[in-house]
Amino acid sequence: MTDSSYAKTAIVGLFAGMIGLASYGVVHQTRQIGEGRIVMATGSSQYFELAESYRDDLENVGVKFEVQRRTEGFKTLRALLDPKSGVNAGFIKGGLVGSLQGRLATEKAKGRHAQYGKLLSLGRLFYEPIWVFMRKDAPFTSLRDLRGKKILTGTRESGTRRIAGVLLKANGVDRKSAEFIPENLPPDAAHLLDGRADVAVLVEPPDSDTIQALLRSPDIKLMDFSEEAEAYDNRFPAITKVVLNKGAIEFNPLLPPSSVTLLATTAALVVRADMDPALVNLLTQAVISNPRPAFDRHGEPVLFYNASSFPTSSDPEFQVSNDARFVYKNGMPFLLRHLAPMHASVGVPFSFMAFAHSYAAQALLILIPLLALLVPILRAAPSLYVWFVRRPLIYWYRQLKALERNLDSRGAKYDLEAHQAEIERIDGAVRRIRVPNYFSNELYDLRMHIDLVRQRLKLRPSLPVAAE
Repeated sequence: MTDSSYAKTAIVGLFAGMIGLASYGVVHQTRQIGEGRIVMATGSSQYFELAESYRDDLENVGVKFEVQRRTEGFKTLRALLDPKSGVNAGFIKGGLVGSLQGRLATEKAKGRHAQYGKLLSLGRLFYEPIWVFMRKDAPFTSLRDLRGKKILTGTRESGTRRIAGVLLKANGVDRKSAEFIPENLPPDAAHLLDGRADVAVLVEPPDSDTIQALLRSPDIKLMDFSEEAEAYDNRFPAITKVVLNKGAIEFNPLLPPSSVTLLATTAALVVRADMDPALVNLLTQAVISNPRPAFDRHGEPVLFYNASSFPTSSDPEFQVSNDARFVYKNGMPFLLRHLAPMHASVGVPFSFMAFAHSYAAQALLILIPLLALLVPILRAAPSLYVWFVRRPLIYWYRQLKALERNLDSRGAKYDLEAHQAEIERIDGAVRRIRVPNYFSNELYDLRMHIDLVRQRLKLRPSLPVAAE
């Protein structure tokens, strides 16, 4: 095999190896990305309905979307941290994870906060007021008044129970000084009316059936936090205040009869930290495109609704995903915006689309400096190619030139047979050289020059030989 053949084989092998290695890397990475599935945990009907509003946007771009009904709160958090559960997104009440830190939290709670704090937020979605209901004749004006009382705090796994417990503890009310009942208040407020409980704490959206029924009950009322609402806002970053204005429920009869200041949290959508960036982008876009409706299922306006406030990328408890922040600020990334519909219509696996989205920008960052090196290399390539083709010709020209110098040397011992053998060796080697057609003239020039030297050798014996 000639030098040229060796070089061609080496170049082809190098390119084949690079392509093979790149293909293996792509296939390996796409297998890790998976099929593009979002399994979302929901608790209340409001969470479930909001999750279902994302379905069309996600499935239209080829994402497999599943909604699971779970008890909201710690069950959802544990599912998000359990890789075997399959759940990679879920709704969480604001203040739940934040309550697991600070001087009011136990060491066990702080350990749980370290775990749950690894989740990433895709934003806050709507208000969930903290409703503190009591009988109409109850004298309680502050959570501090609930020492020694029976308090409905929600089920043990619910976020409501944890949030209520922290707020009560901040006011000196705990399980030793009051009775915490792990149940939810029903729409008919039976527990309050028959004396089984003195107060009930609920954390729910204002348009839930339970809240709407309780707000219209003539025998119960809400605790007013107007005097301390700002302090709660300062003490608990996940808590803000909202005002239920006089007559906001009904004008006849007038409900509420006077304005009431409430504490409120905001529901968060959180995802596993290892969710693929393409899924994060697509889910965030679905969240932005499908905000919670301004009207409930009965066509009534939702209390505390503010179209300009939600969804928002501001989150006081969880770190907001960088991919989600990008979508809030700039919209869908260019490549994903065009690849996603194509993926769904053509049937390209989601993993390849996600791979292209994740690594296209990185590839560009690598290619830019690489191009700076390739440009001078490419400019030099033609010269290198010509040198590579001419190299064997130049080598045999040198051999031929050396033979001619021997012939021209007047003091050298003349050896006809050795010179003839050398010219034949050169001629045989040159005949085996293969060059592209464009360089054939140079090959034939060399062969012609070999013949000229051969003719000189035939004439050389008649010349006098120089003395040694």
